[in-house]
Amino acid sequence: MRQYLPALYASLTLTALMQAPLLVAQQVPADAPYKSSATPLETRVADLLSRMTLEEKAAMLSGSGWMESAPIDRLGIPAIKMADGPMGVRAWGGSSAITNAAKGSSQVLATSFPSGVAMAATWDTDLVQREGVAIAQEVKALGRDMILGPTVNINRVPLWGRNFEGYGEDPYLAARLGVAYIKGVQSEGVIPSVKHFAANNEEFERHRIDEKIDERTLHEIYLPAFKAAVQEAGVWSVMSCYNKVNGLHCAESPELLTDVLKKEFGFKGFVISDWGSTYSTAPTVNAGMDLEMPGGKAMQNWFATGQPVAAGNGAGWLTADKVLAEVKAGNITEATLDDNVSRILRVIFESGLFDHPHPGGGEVDTPEQRAVALKGATEGIVLLKNAGSLLPLDANKIHSIAVIGPNASVARTGGGGSSLVRPKNATAPLDGIKQRVGDAIKVRFAMGVGMQGEDARFENSEAREKLLKDATDAAAQADVAIVVVGRYPKLEGESFDVKTMDLPAGQDELISAVEKANPHTIVVLNTGDPVTMTKWIDTTPALLDMWYGGQESGNALAAILFGDANPSGKLPVTLPKKFEDSPAYGHYPGENLHVDYAEGIYVGYRYFDTKNVEPQFPFGFGLSYSKFEYSDLKAVQRLSFSGRNGVYGIEVSLKVKNTGSRDGAEVVELYLHDGHSKIDRPARELKGFQRVELKAGETKQVRFTLDRAALSYWSPEKKDWVADPGKFEIQVGASSRDIRLRASLDVPSASLEGAH
Repeated sequence: MRQYLPALYASLTLTALMQAPLLVAQQVPADAPYKSSATPLETRVADLLSRMTLEEKAAMLSGSGWMESAPIDRLGIPAIKMADGPMGVRAWGGSSAITNAAKGSSQVLATSFPSGVAMAATWDTDLVQREGVAIAQEVKALGRDMILGPTVNINRVPLWGRNFEGYGEDPYLAARLGVAYIKGVQSEGVIPSVKHFAANNEEFERHRIDEKIDERTLHEIYLPAFKAAVQEAGVWSVMSCYNKVNGLHCAESPELLTDVLKKEFGFKGFVISDWGSTYSTAPTVNAGMDLEMPGGKAMQNWFATGQPVAAGNGAGWLTADKVLAEVKAGNITEATLDDNVSRILRVIFESGLFDHPHPGGGEVDTPEQRAVALKGATEGIVLLKNAGSLLPLDANKIHSIAVIGPNASVARTGGGGSSLVRPKNATAPLDGIKQRVGDAIKVRFAMGVGMQGEDARFENSEAREKLLKDATDAAAQADVAIVVVGRYPKLEGESFDVKTMDLPAGQDELISAVEKANPHTIVVLNTGDPVTMTKWIDTTPALLDMWYGGQESGNALAAILFGDANPSGKLPVTLPKKFEDSPAYGHYPGENLHVDYAEGIYVGYRYFDTKNVEPQFPFGFGLSYSKFEYSDLKAVQRLSFSGRNGVYGIEVSLKVKNTGSRDGAEVVELYLHDGHSKIDRPARELKGFQRVELKAGETKQVRFTLDRAALSYWSPEKKDWVADPGKFEIQVGASSRDIRLRASLDVPSASLEGAH
């Protein structure tokens, strides 16, 4: 049995360990090259590293607190001060169990941005980059240096407790949005940490679960967003995950951390552990882990509670004394240690932290930052159904509205765990609607049903009966009924998976009862995971998915309901009719702490579209108050040369027209079908998208460029990406099931040979 508490009984403290080397360490001259920002980056790193003692190097591999790396004061190396993300800045004084319950002076109030899946529903890379900028500004204003985000793990299972954090089920979409977020954060000199590397797709026994994933599936589904983060965004930090992949904890996997991340992808930054995800010293360091978190007294106090051990955490393995012991025993080379430390130093210099520390004291939750949060919440709302054009509501024709549901009067800004931001102010749907209509329309509220597990007073039969009657009475007396249902942090969050796709107890019955009482009922989903809708969807006139929209979600919902904004969100995930339709069904959560990703590359729409399984709503789907017409699809192949190197590309163009009477935005989705490949491939794969703003009656030309990589699949035999010559079909549409235009291409082998 592994020992999880080595640091608690260490005979040497960090302070004692550092005293001796300080006595013999050489004085650093004032003009040392590493101290000047004019010195080239790698020269600074090499110069500073050469001045460090072995003990100082070892000390940098473990945190000095809950969310601080170890500073080396003698050399002016600052601690990297971290904060949880990715949807805004959270308190950093302890675990989420502590900080989510914290009150008073220990609170950290910041802008609560929409959840990752809500931002993914915008399909708006520019907006996601602006979100990254805004979050980074708040990080600096609060005196921190690093935000633990974005989350780019793929939504494999509809029940994953952290689906709301990620960018959906498609690796291309997740990659594009992850790159945008990272670029925004790093533009402000703040360190992001893209997470969780790799394949963290369920919370069930997340510290112990061993995932069997074939090589092709890893490279095509679960690694592309990380690859893009490294190669396109130049991300400064990558966080490893808790789970095992193919028999090894990710923190101990040289294949993942060294062979794939550092060698194949070319990652130059540092790998940071998830909090309490290390289980050894030499194997972890040699695998490519650079910084273990947490550390110091904070880690010791955490483990003293016993809870981390019971959950399966490990920590305290990369403390200075243990690393030094392994170096002296020859189990870790000094060259390996130098590489670990160099990566941390490189980021400290490259981010500007060494030269321009973040003292804090700036403004948080500025009007500009709130505007980004509002735009994200608004663009992320997906209109799923609008029978009879019930929406948008005409405020001049409506005299009364019943706002109903357990999520109507409470702002459910996000799911639970380490991503839950505490905002200064948050607008619930009820408040947003009231503010929008003022005194012109009578608004009546009824809870309808208590949120499961939230308040025992509402969970007895007598209380349920009264709540339901209040709701149906309110609905019957109103011109329009708006029912806001979903989950909340204790039913959807980190460290546990959602138990069922069904809505929490009583919510299906509430929807059905309200729809019977009022034929003009609008259902609003306020959750991060897909939910079962079969009990009421056929009789629902209008349906909106607002996800967890952050602090501005109530204002965003009101804008969509009354037509102040035209809905433009598109689903970043397939919404199944039932869990049994999911490709992961039967392969989740696993048995005896082992789970087989037997569906392989057939995740999300790749499965539903290829296997002809009818979803409730398909990937990429979303209605608008406008209509959009697609025409004139053209695809031209080009091969250009620079010396002996050929660059292959396909230039795709089409026209999109807003044929409606309202200004709006359409997300044009480009899929590729390969029907001739030597290997099994899905019916279609997303390879491009563009969000296009169009005034009523306006036409715009949309252009895409596809490279050789867009045609390729991963070959385990060749350990490389392969594109087979032959016929490809370009499919352009408004969802994966709504393909409007098609164009065939015959790609000759000559175009692919030598091209990149």
